[in-house]
Amino acid sequence: MSLADQKFRQNVAEYILFLWQMEDLVRAVYFDPESLDDFIRSYTPDKKAFEVEKKWFRDLVKKMRSERVEQRGHISEVHELIFELNYLHNTLLNVLRDKIYVDLYHKAKPNIEEYLPRTDGKSANDVESCLLALYGLLVLRLKREAISKETEEAMTSFSNLMARLAHHYRLMKQGESIHALN
Repeated sequence: MSLADQKFRQNVAEYILFLWQMEDLVRAVYFDPESLDDFIRSYTPDKKAFEVEKKWFRDLVKKMRSERVEQRGHISEVHELIFELNYLHNTLLNVLRDKIYVDLYHKAKPNIEEYLPRTDGKSANDVESCLLALYGLLVLRLKREAISKETEEAMTSFSNLMARLAHHYRLMKQGESIHALN
């Protein structure tokens, strides 16, 4: 099982952030999966795992090219997952009224509203806004840039909301009732 598959099974929000990061990595190496060999070896324990990861990257390159997202944008799988998450988000808020989720959303909502104008229209909904903000935080950390206390607090509210949403998503995909969580 590839690292991506593991991430998908554990936490769909982290999986989306991972996909965005890997799309950027593929673009940075000009769609040459061979140039990622040292990177892949850095986290694979053996040759079999290396080959699994190598195939995953080759498949990602093919998807990005066939879907014409070489310069910018995301593969269709990402858009589909965000659509599913947003549907679940609205269901948890408006139909099931999951108390824990609603509370987390109310804590994150002012931060989402403050962050939304910074997305330059890239965000279609609250879920995507949270994911974009968390990806931006990841990039800042990779660049070792300073992060204000206010930003950290906002990102924590996004992270908590996305973690709960990912939890519900995993349960939903496993066929478990999300009614039982209230």
